[in-house]
This record gives sequence, structure tokens and C-alpha cells, in this order.
Amino acid sequence: MRIILISLAFNLYWFAAVVGQNSFLPLLVLALIASMFIDRGVIIAIPLFALIGISGDAVLMSNQILMFNTPFLPLWLCLLWAGFGAYLWLIKDWVLEKNIGLLIVAGAFGGAMSYLGGERLGAVSFGQPYWVTAAVLAVGWAMYSVVFLALLKYFQSKGGAWLPTRSVSVKK
Repeated sequence: MRIILISLAFNLYWFAAVVGQNSFLPLLVLALIASMFIDRGVIIAIPLFALIGISGDAVLMSNQILMFNTPFLPLWLCLLWAGFGAYLWLIKDWVLEKNIGLLIVAGAFGGAMSYLGGERLGAVSFGQPYWVTAAVLAVGWAMYSVVFLALLKYFQSKGGAWLPTRSVSVKK
């Protein structure tokens, strides 16, 4: 049930980012803050996964595969990557129980489909033919999936040792 609720929440987040874009920025930020109360590991996951995704989208934008009506990646897209990082972190236990090959295929397909859906909703334009862009996005998302899964496995292997502690040492 937890996976369903978190997935529903992320789909609403995606929709708010893609359709609402800049008009829903405060809502997107509040949702990210709320995710930190669910699992404090999100504090590490959000910037890490967002940086990877934003870097990839910047490369796609500079190569005129993705086109936005701004000279830089729009803030709503950066927050969408942050939200995806939080989402992935919050479902990590469920994800890591699945077949890695299936996850990479699902990531390639699902990630590419999210951009194709965003294009249909007017959030992004493609600078290359539709099928070329779809193929580039699928390959990119397959690579993201490999990297994200490796990072999730790494953090899982460390337990919570990498998390900042809340305790304060007092000198005597």
C-alpha cells in the first residue's frame, strides 16, 4: 500500500511540475520538504539524483534534443528531478527486490515516456525527429537506471552509516 501511495503522490507531483510548471513551484518545494519527514535519507538522495538528471538534461538541451522556452533548464524541471530522487529513495526497498534487467528496461521505457508525455502537454519541444528523440531518451534512461540502481545498492550496503546523526556531543 505504501508503494501505491508514494507512486500516486509522485504522479501528482509530476503532473503539477509538467502542467503547472512555474505556477506550482511552492507546492513542489513543500512536497520535497514533506518527503524528508518520511525518510531523512531523502536529504542525500534529492541533490545526488537531481544533479545526475539535471546534468543529463542539460546535455540533451545543449545538443538540441530537448528544447524549452528558457535559455537554461527550467526550474520546474530541476524540481521534478529532485522529486524523482525523493520518489526513488522512498521506494528503494521495493525496487531493490526486483530483477535488475527488468528495472533497466522499465526505466528506459518509463523515463522516455515521461518526456514524450511532457511534450504532448507542451512542457518541452523536441529538436530532433520524434522517434530519434524517443530512442535517445530511452538509451539515456537505461543509463540513468543503471546508475541510480548502483547508487541505491551502494547506500543500502552502507546501512544508515552515511546519514548525518542528530546527536550532539558535549565536551566535559
